Amino acid sequence: MKINFYLACLSLLFLFSSCEKKDKPITLPAKGDGTVMQLDMGENYEYQYYVSLQEQKIVHISRTDNWDLAFQSDDNQHGIFLNGGKGMAAYATSKTDFAQVNDSDTSEMEKRWKIDQACGLQDSSAIGNWKNKNEVFIIRLDKSGKKLRKIKITYEDAYQYIISVGDINTTIPASITVLKNKDQNFTYFSFSFLTTVEDVEPRKDLWDIKATLYSYTFYDQNPPLPYVVNGFLLNPNNTQAYKDSLTGYINIKKDFATSVPLSSIQDVIGFDWKNYNIDNNIYTVVPTYSYIIKTRSNAYFKLRFLDFYSASGVKGSPKYEFQPL
Repeated sequence: MKINFYLACLSLLFLFSSCEKKDKPITLPAKGDGTVMQLDMGENYEYQYYVSLQEQKIVHISRTDNWDLAFQSDDNQHGIFLNGGKGMAAYATSKTDFAQVNDSDTSEMEKRWKIDQACGLQDSSAIGNWKNKNEVFIIRLDKSGKKLRKIKITYEDAYQYIISVGDINTTIPASITVLKNKDQNFTYFSFSFLTTVEDVEPRKDLWDIKATLYSYTFYDQNPPLPYVVNGFLLNPNNTQAYKDSLTGYINIKKDFATSVPLSSIQDVIGFDWKNYNIDNNIYTVVPTYSYIIKTRSNAYFKLRFLDFYSASGVKGSPKYEFQPL
């Protein structure tokens, strides 16, 4: 039985990282006339990178694991997202009394866990459209399911959220105010410290794409299988992209870029620009995939991937080329 190579890759990462042999780099496509950038995320993808294409530089680096919840910061937005890179999930209990949610509510969790979908839309997130439901959620902090918390969002306006949080059997919650950081897309919160976390992302007007870990559901499996993947996401702040597999990177010009249907779905670039060969333990980039990116300032770029290895042959170092159009 063939195993989906993405799933095999991810299984190796989470189950056998301590005894994993070094990956073997392969012959790469020749670079073109654009800017080449390589990001050292770490062999286990500990770091995420925020990149400005227009400035041709990395604008911020942070750890992928130092936050749990991301609260949308715009006045008219109220989405709450999980750190998918940690294998987090949420379960809606249908109960409104915080004190009445406890271990007895966990019997059906395995069937009802939800993860955030990679598109980045609120109605596709695990917590979803929580307003007017007054509902308590159980939050799984990692893939093992051994660390559980519960949360109830009690208030939100243009400036803040107020949440009640605690351990699974807590009857008296901690009430915490999460102030919206208007300079960023999200304000971040940690269950471990019961406080907001600074320096996860830079100002939203400074970057275009980020390399990070996030959750993804493989719908070609039965039942659909949630996993953590390594890939690139768009800045939600008016950034759009298009994935091309026919034209070829060299042939993409401005007139073509302005004619294609761009999308603001955050995982247009995603993770499948690389394949994994389980027999040879090698990642290879997909040479036919190119990406057109339109930034918040209406600048167009084309981008393609060249490698997933560092100069010493260690995975977790995506290398890509991009060029203004």
